[in-house]
Amino acid sequence: MVAAPPEPSVSGKVDRATAFQFALSRHRQGKLDEAIDCYQRILVVSPDFAPAWINLGVALRAEGRIAASIACLRRGVALKPGDAAAHSNLGNALRAAGRLDEAAASHEAAMAIDPDTGSYRYNLALVQRDRGELDRALANFNLAEAKGYASAELKWDRALALLLKGDIERGFTEYDWRWQIPDATPRGLDAPAWDGGDLTGKTLLVYAEQGFGDTIQFVRYLPLVRTRPGAPDRIIFECPAPLARLFATSPAFDGISIAIRDAAPLPSHDAQVALLSLPRLAKTTPESIPSGIPYLATAGMPSAHPAPKGCQIGIAWAGKPTHRNDRNRSVALSILAPLFEVSGTTFHSLQLGANAEAIAAQGFTAILRDRSADIEDFADSAALLMSLDLVISVDTALVHLAGALGRPVWTLPPHALDWRWQTARTDSPWYPSMRLFRQGAPGDWQGVVGQVGAALREFAEGNQA
Repeated sequence: MVAAPPEPSVSGKVDRATAFQFALSRHRQGKLDEAIDCYQRILVVSPDFAPAWINLGVALRAEGRIAASIACLRRGVALKPGDAAAHSNLGNALRAAGRLDEAAASHEAAMAIDPDTGSYRYNLALVQRDRGELDRALANFNLAEAKGYASAELKWDRALALLLKGDIERGFTEYDWRWQIPDATPRGLDAPAWDGGDLTGKTLLVYAEQGFGDTIQFVRYLPLVRTRPGAPDRIIFECPAPLARLFATSPAFDGISIAIRDAAPLPSHDAQVALLSLPRLAKTTPESIPSGIPYLATAGMPSAHPAPKGCQIGIAWAGKPTHRNDRNRSVALSILAPLFEVSGTTFHSLQLGANAEAIAAQGFTAILRDRSADIEDFADSAALLMSLDLVISVDTALVHLAGALGRPVWTLPPHALDWRWQTARTDSPWYPSMRLFRQGAPGDWQGVVGQVGAALREFAEGNQA
């Protein structure tokens, strides 16, 4: 049974203080709904109580209710303008909304009030990284650490900034800090973690640790493990079931055993390593990224285009809604509608799940062929991609699959980039067949669609020539 919070009275300071302490306790325990309810009840009778506005804004941001969070934090800052933490919390909410210039101003206001607290400088560095100001971001990460904010999150975020800058070797050196943050945990296997040493006569287990796209991007390292000095006699790769058939049928992975996560007990092994630790062990530099493309293939690939004539275009507009940056990387299908006006094209929806329902709901059934019924796993997706002339997609696993297959792919990343796409460049060192279309400002999907539309007209005309 949930305890009822104390009722704050209009006139009683003790009652308000008691209710606020109750809300704080629930907030610290992660019981955000209870905390939010109590903060709100306090503010009904005490609308000038700045701490309740500030903490309510923080709790709302944690729940993803960003617009309300900003509004509450604005009120808290107005009531308590000398509170550096309030300014920085407002900056965090503004960053979550993609309002990066305002976010930077809020963090700078916090630093002006309290220049010695490293966390405010760390928060500013995150905004600078999102804006692509990587040298400034790295300098502020270092200064925040020097001021005592030496958290695992800072080291992890600095690693991502280094990778985003293209400093791949240093970035992957710090990438193992991911194990110290809540978003990532090692598998907890009994076998010792492999440090790159001699495994002659032994068996190595490599396990997928992140999303489908990450797994597709970094399986290119598995054949390298097999050919290095002191290589293990046997490599077992554990991956999610939707990827297993794709890897098992790709010639590059001949001799590598595929184990499906949670399908059966793991085979016996002498050492284990997470997949995304392999670039560090390989001492990867921009020049030494494994470049054997394609490194994935599909059995029984189609030898001809689908039945319709013209340029065959695959398209996807949304990723998993559980992705932490999904609100920035996914778009509404209607945003991409101008692309469907390009003549000489036939569009194939590669969208899966509930997002595919938008095709019929928005009246696109005749112009956008829903191929979701043809896709059970990534091997099916790969076979379909091999029959298309071009793939256009937001930043999902699909673009990694197309790139690993060597298929032409146009990627539409959000403004706050994932590290692997770096900044400014329109190509990718990871996938030679990829072209990147970048936003000029956060959320500028219309500008991106305009660029893609112009390029698509040229592409379609070239294919018809």
